[in-house]
Amino acid sequence: MKNLVTIILTISSTMAIAQSADTLFVSKLVDMEWTKNYSNSTQFGFIKFEDGSVLAIGDKMKFGSPSGTNQSTTQQTGLFSSTANRTNNFTYIMLGRMGVAVMSGVNYLPESFKGREAQIENIKMFKSKKIDRPSVAMVIFQNPAMNITVLDLKFAIEFGELINPKAAMTSEQALVELKKAKDKLDLGLITQHKFDSLRAVLSKYIK
Repeated sequence: MKNLVTIILTISSTMAIAQSADTLFVSKLVDMEWTKNYSNSTQFGFIKFEDGSVLAIGDKMKFGSPSGTNQSTTQQTGLFSSTANRTNNFTYIMLGRMGVAVMSGVNYLPESFKGREAQIENIKMFKSKKIDRPSVAMVIFQNPAMNITVLDLKFAIEFGELINPKAAMTSEQALVELKKAKDKLDLGLITQHKFDSLRAVLSKYIK
């Protein structure tokens, strides 16, 4: 979490005039030769993940669950006593934009956003000043009260805080679906032709 805070606090609150580019390739974020062509203010129209799936500005993603023990405490004071309430927060997603966070501190997304959908407003890349640290993909979502910023898109998805709706099926998921199709075939719910078609598609994902 300290690394995330460092990322936020090292971004200047004075934003340069934004450039625009076509696609941010997640697989190329470790390629210094490729990332040097873009600045932290570059706005991408699309992001392509390592599984080949692509999301664009305007697409929606769903929030999963907080991945760790990032909690905040608020005090509610009554007439005779006060109560401390703990809230689970997301680790890789924050409320607001980067410039505001530099000035007022990080306000991590609370667990109450679990299961909600949000529309992508901006796709960006953050390049650290440290040579040994790879760049990360960032996404900004539209939100009525305050924008939502994904600090590290790869980790947010990997740890289940964010769900890529266009992600390629995993080997395990494909195997489960193939078994379901076989059960339906055995029960006479689908034809052999339908099963063969499904097997041809699902077999591409099974390793």
